Amino acid sequence: MTQNDTRRRVLDVALACFLADGYEQTTIAEIRKRSGVSNGALFHHFPTKEAIADALYVQAIASFQAGLWDLVSCRPASLRAAVHGAIAHQLTWTEQNPDLARFVYARGHLDWNTAAGAELAALNRDLAAAFREWMAPLVRSGEVRRGPMLLISAVVSGPAHAIAQRWLAGQLDRPLTGFVDDLTDAACAGLRATPADGIAASGTAAGNTAAGNTAAGNTAAGAAPADGAAAGEPARPVPARSRVTLELLADDGSVLARGQASAQLSP
Repeated sequence: MTQNDTRRRVLDVALACFLADGYEQTTIAEIRKRSGVSNGALFHHFPTKEAIADALYVQAIASFQAGLWDLVSCRPASLRAAVHGAIAHQLTWTEQNPDLARFVYARGHLDWNTAAGAELAALNRDLAAAFREWMAPLVRSGEVRRGPMLLISAVVSGPAHAIAQRWLAGQLDRPLTGFVDDLTDAACAGLRATPADGIAASGTAAGNTAAGNTAAGNTAAGAAPADGAAAGEPARPVPARSRVTLELLADDGSVLARGQASAQLSP
């Protein structure tokens, strides 16, 4: 077994243990026993249980972000195309990787002062910069209102995260990707600029997710410390604080899902 095989085996077994028994109840001795690796091989890669969980978390977020990098490699044809692509990737990845998604949501976040936290922050920072550049043409054209990437990410991915967690819990009886169009409509309504906004954006406009984390950068469960720079313009201090809430409604008016996030906004 190569070193990469050993590392992969330990992470796969750890994921199964964390989901079956919970993180707190899982011991590193149990992971070693079930993975069949020696103590020396295990501790060569992971000195602690926390290191195993951190590596698994970063691996999950990197896997999710790979699809977002594919998305931002091509200029979006429209706001709807951009939003649809981000949400479709988020929900498709969750459907295809339900165990990793459950682990990420259960783990919540990393300690940013650890090596894994620094690695994740770098991943998020690079993707946020790419998303700002990707969204800039839509901001300049006035199709998207100016705002920090944190807010844009919350509008796009927040409700999708709420739907995803209910689906993972077995509370929804339809495919997760069946919500893409409705979520896209809701997000586009929240991002579109009014005529006045469009004039200001085209005159002055030159992020995490969740995304990814979280969307788009990170999955909400893995977002880096907030990047308040507006899409389409350089980062700058933003003193005002705001909160956005989105609700996805059924035909009868009942709330299917709700997402909320705080953000730094320019006055």
